[in-house]
Amino acid sequence: MLEMNELMVSFVEDCREHLGQIETSLMDMEAAGAALDLELVNSVFRAAHSIKGGAGMLGLDNIKLLSHKLENVLHMVRNAELVPTSDVVSVLLMGFDRLTELVENVDASEGMPIEEQVQSLMLISAGDAGGDEVTKEPTSIDVGKTSLFTVDPLSLDQARSGGNYIYLLEYDLIHDIHGKNKMPFEMLKQLTDTGRIVDCKVDFDAVGDLDGFGNSIPFYVLFASILEPKYVSGLVKLPPERVRNIEDVPEAVSVRALESFREEFGCAVLAVSQGQGVITVPKELNSRALQNVKAALLAALARCDTLSLDMQAVHQCDIMFYQMVCSAHYTFRNQGKRLHLSQSIPVDCLGAARSLGFGCADIAGCPFGG
Repeated sequence: MLEMNELMVSFVEDCREHLGQIETSLMDMEAAGAALDLELVNSVFRAAHSIKGGAGMLGLDNIKLLSHKLENVLHMVRNAELVPTSDVVSVLLMGFDRLTELVENVDASEGMPIEEQVQSLMLISAGDAGGDEVTKEPTSIDVGKTSLFTVDPLSLDQARSGGNYIYLLEYDLIHDIHGKNKMPFEMLKQLTDTGRIVDCKVDFDAVGDLDGFGNSIPFYVLFASILEPKYVSGLVKLPPERVRNIEDVPEAVSVRALESFREEFGCAVLAVSQGQGVITVPKELNSRALQNVKAALLAALARCDTLSLDMQAVHQCDIMFYQMVCSAHYTFRNQGKRLHLSQSIPVDCLGAARSLGFGCADIAGCPFGG
């Protein structure tokens, strides 16, 4: 494992503690069936919930997404909407096994595939809703012109269940946490004990560059609680102006449904649905085609949370395309978003990259390399 800072080490240790007894707990849930002990399923739910919160804070999108989908299924089990049959528990076990692998390889976790586990969990959580649930548009939580969170309908419904309000909390990592000699995970645990963290994110874009350097690091938490607005400020220890009820939609916060659309950029096509985009890469990657792909990438960066490059038609590409893909990957990652390929970059391109000075470490640094 590569050298990690203190916060990452703390996160991994915390995850190991949560995941240690998961398999035994899931098997006990299966044995109990409909008569299961509520505290047993709550303990597994809290493990997934805690890992999701920590991963969101650290920008570990794969770990956050997988733990979030596990959490959705476990929420249905603890609400008696789903019986933990052998089939359900089998999917949960596979999901937690993959989550453990991601945690144990945390530095490489963003490049590790999770699509199979995520899809299996989504099929279970869709339940009787089936295709009707999939067609519902997700909700985007925006502050000003910045899109902070994209929340799928199931997660939003679960967060609101039981009469919960949903709040957008704005912490400052420097003054509210570090300046008070607290660890971020302590604060997340306190929130988990009193409500539910729907999502969380450090807004690194607000930090600025050297010319506009500030002394604050915004940390946003989407938080669900039964408490009324007038009590939440004291609970989360934030001034009222930094606790926003998203249902009220104050001027600084907008809540909108994300649209599905298809747009052509010359020979490159961008299709977006529920915050997820696919760019169909053209067969011939000449200079004009590269410009078209670049335009589609920039549009996707502004409109998508995850993006896939569909390269089925591509048989070969040159070093310029490789450079563009790597640059796009780092740009997406730095904005807390995810980019991946449907197929590997052709071997001839990787060979050309090495011949022009890209070392093996450079190529390994981009998860699209062979």
